[in-house]
Amino acid sequence: MVSGMKRKLRDYKTKTLMMIVIGVLFAAVVAGLILWDAPRNKVEFIFERAAIERATRAYFQAEMEHNLQQVYAQLAPSSTYKQTHTYREFLQDVGDSPVRIQTYRIVDVYRFRNNDNRENYPAVEKMVQVEVDVDLHFTDTGRKSTYNYCFTFLKERGGWYKG
Repeated sequence: MVSGMKRKLRDYKTKTLMMIVIGVLFAAVVAGLILWDAPRNKVEFIFERAAIERATRAYFQAEMEHNLQQVYAQLAPSSTYKQTHTYREFLQDVGDSPVRIQTYRIVDVYRFRNNDNRENYPAVEKMVQVEVDVDLHFTDTGRKSTYNYCFTFLKERGGWYKG
């Protein structure tokens, strides 16, 4: 009878120790995900990728339609260009440009990261690079060319914009 009680006590201690070890490991994993940017950003990127691609498509669709009001709206509010140029100045800069985007293809979305320059861009939550192949038509010469560009997109106030 005594040996049975000793065995139960030993089993209880072993289970308690195992629960403590599992709890500590779980807490360490959770703390690592919360405190360490790399794994947290990878998880966030999985959930954000569709929104990033939607913003990219919206921007390029506006460019292809030559909808300059929508192109300007797709620029990040905190971008240097938008901070220093009104919509009227934007129209003067690009309104009569002979360059037109005919087609585009998103090649890759990568380098999803936190804003490491909060001092200069306090509204920017996240940044990402979007690589795009763009077919351009030059209306003044009739020439057509394909270019590969890498654009920065910024997340501000919960939305994605071209940087």
